[in-house]
Amino acid sequence: MNTTNISESKVKSLIEIAVQKHQSGQKDEAELLDKTEVAEILELAVQQQRDNSLVEAELLYIQVLEKQPDNPEALYGLGMLAQQIGQPQTAEQWLSAASQVQPDSVKTWFSLGNLRLAQEQFSEAEKAYRQALVLLPNSLPIYNNLGYTLQQQGLFEEAINYYQKALELKPDFIEAEVSLGNALHAQGKLSSNQQMHYAQLNNQLGIARKKALDLKNAITCHKQAIALKPDLLEAHYNLGLALQAQGQLEEAIASYQRTLELNPNYGEAYLNLGKIYQQQNNLTEAISAYQQGLKLINPHYAKALAATQALENTDEIPVTPLYPQGEVQIGKYYFPLIPPVSETGDKRPFWSVVIPAYQRTDYLLECLVSVLAEWSGTEEMEILVIDDASTPPLYQLVNAIGRGIVRYYRNPQNLRQQGTWNAGVSNSRGLWIHLLHDDDYVLPGFYTRLKQSLEGCPDSVGAAFTGYENINETREITFRQQLYGTYKGIVSDLLLYVGVANPLNPPAVVIRRTTYERLGGYHPELTSTLDWEIYKRIATFYDWWYEPEILVHYRVHSQSMRTELSLSGDRVASIRRSIEISESYLPADLCVKITAQSRKHYFINCLADTEIPLEAGHLTGAFRTLEEILKIDRSAESLAQLFAWLRTDIATPLRDEIAFRLISLPLNN
Repeated sequence: MNTTNISESKVKSLIEIAVQKHQSGQKDEAELLDKTEVAEILELAVQQQRDNSLVEAELLYIQVLEKQPDNPEALYGLGMLAQQIGQPQTAEQWLSAASQVQPDSVKTWFSLGNLRLAQEQFSEAEKAYRQALVLLPNSLPIYNNLGYTLQQQGLFEEAINYYQKALELKPDFIEAEVSLGNALHAQGKLSSNQQMHYAQLNNQLGIARKKALDLKNAITCHKQAIALKPDLLEAHYNLGLALQAQGQLEEAIASYQRTLELNPNYGEAYLNLGKIYQQQNNLTEAISAYQQGLKLINPHYAKALAATQALENTDEIPVTPLYPQGEVQIGKYYFPLIPPVSETGDKRPFWSVVIPAYQRTDYLLECLVSVLAEWSGTEEMEILVIDDASTPPLYQLVNAIGRGIVRYYRNPQNLRQQGTWNAGVSNSRGLWIHLLHDDDYVLPGFYTRLKQSLEGCPDSVGAAFTGYENINETREITFRQQLYGTYKGIVSDLLLYVGVANPLNPPAVVIRRTTYERLGGYHPELTSTLDWEIYKRIATFYDWWYEPEILVHYRVHSQSMRTELSLSGDRVASIRRSIEISESYLPADLCVKITAQSRKHYFINCLADTEIPLEAGHLTGAFRTLEEILKIDRSAESLAQLFAWLRTDIATPLRDEIAFRLISLPLNN
């Protein structure tokens, strides 16, 4: 999201009203009566913003201002939201208004300073930080940031004074120590040993800044580390990571190449070069870099790759074996039968990693590499790629990186997502199955950690899931999910969450094969949310295992199937259908409550989804989405939210079309 639901003129109007209201000092009776309601709306807005549901958060903040035009928390929240979506000028307007309405707010002045600092408005940032420091003396972050703004203006001695004040209060405050070292280095006051010390500190802080998604400062830290110690290997590699995350690909390539000059056996540098070449659609270079990196970090892969040199090349493309159709009844609905594994005498692998693929080549190599990096032999893991009749076939691309290890099949005709998933599960032999989208990837330790937990778990556990992060096309983390926090173990109440909405993503989930054999596969009617429906089915009959670490990345991008299904309205139709299906098998004592909560949740969720076809000019898809939303929930509360949304600027085309259709209706005599 990089735009807001309200126009620039509306922003200015709301700010003028807020300032005038505050200056008048008057509170009308209705406004005083709304205090409790406003507090509840604000709490919900903050939660939505924390969950990255920014459209919903913005609408809620505006509702607050409509009731209390000079509410400082709503003004502040809108300022932080605007900054979050990359609208610094709008953020400045909201935060400045908040500072006028509540001039004794430290967080508002500090946030204004940070905003101006990010825009390199150093003198203005200094003013905001000094105002914050008056309100909250001896604040470590304010001391450090004020010192940095002074340093950027060439005021080194005053900057050093503030860094030292911060370190007097907290001697291990790394940000201030790094800033102090950099200021002393700029003045030529560091010895060789001190330069090494501060280079390592800069590198350490850069890693922390990148983890906090502050790429600009991460890059600055790593460059400063290199300036202090030009042959610091880790700084060059970490600089490459930060530059790559920010999309500065050529600079990242240079950093990785410098890393390999310092250490030719740095396998991770090759793997990251492979990701960049893949992003640049230079698949030949990507394959070469990936192979070199995998050989260096995984001896099992190196051995298997050497063995493939003796294999005979063949152009024959294996066809996916399709099993006889059968059904399993759960509740009132029937699901495709998943046949048990035929006994061959061979030991079954613990893992079956099934990667469905169709047409896209953008991310498939990266997905395969993430699995191959953890592959430790065929007795431990089988890897299947199920190509859903891509044209041209993906056979050569898969073989280029996984020949002799990855089993490739191509469907005889396009089976769509649900058919391909069922075909992959049916052809698997592992005890546990991991369905991994071709545009997602696992992080190091995914299979190792899960196996350690699942090997001894009871049969009551039918599936497991890990923490995960959503990333966008440039690998920026946009969302993080750790449903049970740091808890690790069996969870028996997942149905209370997954029954209402889907908190999981397929790449973070593994399912026991016998679970599929008992409950069936993916419902053939669902073009979307088929994963959510099966999670509800499993949670109704089984416990789940939860592994808290972030061990997988789920990619959200413009070419994803979700975007395509949202444009047509199919996603919302599948959500509605999934609610109807699960209503037939949910436990009797929970069914009514869970279903009602689910309808309410997805009404709000899918209302935001309507903006996808609207922004694409796809009015038919927007209308279908709206129709399906009204089938999900028609309660008075939901209809009120619909009418509020229809008043927003983004809904104008849909609102106009509704009015036109009403006017065009024939009149009854």
